[in-house]
Amino acid sequence: MRHSTIRITVVLIVLFVVMFFLFYPMNPSNTGLFGNIPLGLDIKGGSLLEYTFSGNITPDTANQVVTILRRRLDDANYTEANVSTLGNNGIRVEIPGIDNPQQAENLIGQRGELYFAQVLDTVQSPVKPAPKIGLQYAGAEWLLSKDPSVPPNTWYLVNRNIQVGAGTLQLNGSEVSNAHAAINTSTGGWEIDLSFNAKGAQDFYQITQALVGKPLAIVLDNYVLSAPIVQQPIQGGRAQITGNFTFKQAQDLAALIRSGNLPVTLNLSEEQTIGPTLGSDVIHTSIIVGLIGIAIVLAYMLIYYGPLMGLVADLALIYNSLFILGMLALTHSILTLPGIAGVILTIGITVDGNVIIFERIKEEMRTGKTPKAAITAGFTRSTAVILDANISTLIVAFVLYYFGTGSIKGFAVTLTIGILGTIFTSLVFSRVLMDYFSPFIKNKYLPASNAGQVQSVNPVQKNVNPEQKKGGNKK
Repeated sequence: MRHSTIRITVVLIVLFVVMFFLFYPMNPSNTGLFGNIPLGLDIKGGSLLEYTFSGNITPDTANQVVTILRRRLDDANYTEANVSTLGNNGIRVEIPGIDNPQQAENLIGQRGELYFAQVLDTVQSPVKPAPKIGLQYAGAEWLLSKDPSVPPNTWYLVNRNIQVGAGTLQLNGSEVSNAHAAINTSTGGWEIDLSFNAKGAQDFYQITQALVGKPLAIVLDNYVLSAPIVQQPIQGGRAQITGNFTFKQAQDLAALIRSGNLPVTLNLSEEQTIGPTLGSDVIHTSIIVGLIGIAIVLAYMLIYYGPLMGLVADLALIYNSLFILGMLALTHSILTLPGIAGVILTIGITVDGNVIIFERIKEEMRTGKTPKAAITAGFTRSTAVILDANISTLIVAFVLYYFGTGSIKGFAVTLTIGILGTIFTSLVFSRVLMDYFSPFIKNKYLPASNAGQVQSVNPVQKNVNPEQKKGGNKK
C-alpha cells in the first residue's frame, strides 16, 4: 500500500508540473493552446540578422565567429538557429521564435567581453563624465551601469588593471570555466553563477583579498553589470552576478560569457522578421498525418487488449504526450517538424513498453496466479527489458545531440524527453492504473487450467486393473 501511494503521488505531481508549464501563460506575446512551446523556423519563422566584420580580420575570422555564435545560440537554447558565412567578411544568422529583431541583436551583436575591474570613483550624471588626470587613474575609463539596483545614470570609473600589493592583476572571461543562470535566494529573481579555472580562482582570491571593503566591478561589453562590495576574501573559485534578472536575461548573459569573446566587432547590416520556411499546407498535412497515426494506435490497443488493458495503454500514451509537450515548455526547447517526428516516434515506443508488460502479465496468469499477483510479477519481470531497450535508444539520442546541429539537435531533444517519459509512463503510470483496475480483471486462463488438470488424472484411473478393484494386488 505504501509503494502504491508513493506512485500515485509522483504521477499526480508530474502531471501537475507539466500541465502548469504547458498551459500557464508564461509569455503574454505567445498565445494559443500550446503558446509556451517555442516553434522553429520551419513552423513559425523568426528573425534574420546579417553582419559585417570590423577589426583584425583574418582568413579564419568567419569560421571563428560561426563557431562562437553557434555555441552562444546553443547555450541560449536556440538549437534550431542557422548560422552561415557571407564571404570572408560577413555572417548571416536566422533565429527561430523571436519576432523582435532587437531581441536577437541583444544576443548576437554583443562581443561578450567580460572582465573584473577596480572601482576608483562613482558619479551620477546624464552624460559621460570627463576623464580624471593622475597616475592613479592611468588606464581607467568611465562606464555606465546596467544594474537596476543603483540609481539611473550611474557611472563607474573602473580600471581592469587591479592593484594587488606592489603589482597588478587582470581577470577576464577567459578564466571563467562555466556560467549558468540560478535563482537568487536572498532577493529573489535570477542571477548568474560563475566558476573559475585554477588560475582564475587563485587570481580572484588575491583580488578580493586586496579589495576587502571596496567595490569590485563586473563589466560586460563596456557596461557595468554590478559592482558589489567585497566583504571578505573569496575562495573556491566562484562568484555571482546579481541584478534581479529575469530567467531569459540570466540565461542569455550566461550564454554570452560561456561562448567567449568574438575576435571582431559585428556591424549590423540587415535585420528583418522572416516567415516559416515551410508552407502552411505542409505543416497542416504533417500534423493531420500524426493525429491519424495516433488514432490508429489508440484503436488497435483497445481492440487487441480489450477495454481495460487497452484503456490503460491509451491513457499511458496520452499521459506521455502531455509529458513531452510539458517538458518542451519547461525547458524552452524549440519544436520543429523533425521534433514532431520524434514525438510521434516515442508514441510507438510507449506502446511497445505496455505490450511487453501486458504479455508478461498474461504469462503470469497462465500459471494460475490471481490478476493482482500477475500484475505485480509482470511489472517486476518487465522492468529490466524496458530499461535496456530505452537506455540503448537514449544513448543514441545523446550522440545525436552532442554531434548534431540544428534540426538534428531538435529531434534528439524531443526523442530524449519522449524516452524518459516512456520509461516513467510504462513503469509508474501504467502500474497505478493496472493496480486500480485489478479487481475488475478476470483470469480467463484459470478455468482452462483446471480442466487440463482433471483430464490428466482420468486416464490413470481408467487403466487400473479390474482385479485390483475387487481384491487388491495378487502376489
